[in-house]
Amino acid sequence: MAFLRPEAIHTLRRWREPALIAVLFALSIWLLWKAIVQSSWISGIIGLAIAAVIGSILYVSYMRARISVDADGPGIVEVREREITYFAPEKGGTVELDTLLRLQLSTLPSASGDRNWILWGPEGSLVIPASADGAEQLVETFAALPNLGYEKILRAMRAETQEIFTIWQRGPQNTIT
Repeated sequence: MAFLRPEAIHTLRRWREPALIAVLFALSIWLLWKAIVQSSWISGIIGLAIAAVIGSILYVSYMRARISVDADGPGIVEVREREITYFAPEKGGTVELDTLLRLQLSTLPSASGDRNWILWGPEGSLVIPASADGAEQLVETFAALPNLGYEKILRAMRAETQEIFTIWQRGPQNTIT
């Protein structure tokens, strides 16, 4: 792949998982169609279930690829059993997802990059660059929060303005702005 620029290689790597799953989804739709043409109801139901599962996996993979950023920022992110740990030279820390009070995304320019997650827990805040190694795990982890889906995260990640977005907040209504 020496003939491709680094940006193109990154784009190909980012979209390889959704592309493979899209092929599997197309295959499952073809099998479903074959079952319907042959009037095989049992095969049709099985094919529909497989297509539904692969379709939902394709959606998640597609959203992750759209949200993905280069992993060249400082530090390492590790997620284990709903516990987010950020290892950094200066300001690392740990926040448990169950004790998370507020989730913000800063698009303000900073030394660590142009996008930073701000996790507010009972002990204070933890700032994690979106470009840190392993930070792509955070999107799936955050999507597990009540009333927070990939669309809200994507909208904040793609924002052109420089501000701090409150994506999720614990409370009676889990308000999203």
